[in-house]
Amino acid sequence: MFRKQCLSCKSADLREIVNLGMHPMADTFVPADRLDAGDRVYPLICDLCVRCGQVQLRTVTDPAERYSEFDYSYTSSNSKTSQNHWIEFAGSVAARTGLKSADTVLEVGSNDGFLTEQFQKLGCKCLGVDPSPAMARLAEKRGVRTLAGLFGRACASQVEQSLGRKPALIAANNVFNHANDPLDFALGVKELLAPEGVFVFELPYWLQSVAQRKFDQIYHEHVSYFTVKYAVNLFRSIGMSVHHVDEVDYHGGSIRVFVRHDSAPDALEAPGPEVARFIENETRAGLFDAAAYQPFMAQIQTARNRFLIEIYKLKLEGKPVVCVGAAAKGNTFLNYYNLDASVIDCVTESSPSKIGKFTPRTRIPICPDQNLAQYDSVHAIILSWNLSAALQGVLKKINPRIHFLNPYEP
Repeated sequence: MFRKQCLSCKSADLREIVNLGMHPMADTFVPADRLDAGDRVYPLICDLCVRCGQVQLRTVTDPAERYSEFDYSYTSSNSKTSQNHWIEFAGSVAARTGLKSADTVLEVGSNDGFLTEQFQKLGCKCLGVDPSPAMARLAEKRGVRTLAGLFGRACASQVEQSLGRKPALIAANNVFNHANDPLDFALGVKELLAPEGVFVFELPYWLQSVAQRKFDQIYHEHVSYFTVKYAVNLFRSIGMSVHHVDEVDYHGGSIRVFVRHDSAPDALEAPGPEVARFIENETRAGLFDAAAYQPFMAQIQTARNRFLIEIYKLKLEGKPVVCVGAAAKGNTFLNYYNLDASVIDCVTESSPSKIGKFTPRTRIPICPDQNLAQYDSVHAIILSWNLSAALQGVLKKINPRIHFLNPYEP
């Protein structure tokens, strides 16, 4: 089923800006005992709402298929880089919002509970909500109380009952963009957040994805693609305000957005000029002009064609090619480039939750990083490109004869 209206403003004036063909769920890694099951694939197309500036997927997919049909494999504490980021997030957000040790914190999309645990260490009363039962179980083992469910207005009353009061802080990182109904998600936040409370969300910044041609950050789990203009318009429509925005160096460039009720007391300084500057930069970059995406599509198609020539030349010479990092974005890359197990030997990975599984549709086996030691010489594509610098050093120690390939070079 295709969406025919904007998820936020309900306008029917939608224009196609990106078309990556047919793709499976990117964050679904297939266990060995289900290799005989076929993969559902759907058109991966982005549309731009001309009225409000939202970028959204055209195809509607079921959240149960995205998060529950297979055990969800991504964990927010999967690397030292991730852990350090979330430790910084907790400290920085607590300082900016004036969070006190007795305050209540809700994390939506709490995953394995690592970030929520950081707020617990600050003395806050915390609760996590996550749509994946597997992640909720991991969080509970960490000592983080977690509800397994999909956040929205229907979930908000259950959360408030469980917490016993309205939270002073609601955090939602790399999850708001997953919502099939972002307006319902935002209204759930509005109804649940304490009058003087702050909602903080962080997710990949669409401006950076386009500027760096990182098309692989597009996948079915990511329903919406955020700009500051879109965030401002969405929250203005429900009586809330984007109060502050930071750009952070995570996932190749993310935005951290602070939102509060319009009626909230001036617990924070007045909205800074950076909000207007973000929107000005987005407009100048052509993010709200459908025609401006034609060069983007041409560039990623050209890069794909050039890179495939390089890959098949290596294969004709009998040289092995592997990938590193079983990331969701890596599956968009593999499927768009049509690189499967007949071309790629394996995907190496450090996360136990992914090792032994296979990539969706391309069916490439996921092996421990140590498997790289078996090659006399090997060429590698780092799919987790946001961790590339750190990974290269680690992998060179495993096999000093590894040669890294960069599919994003112009």
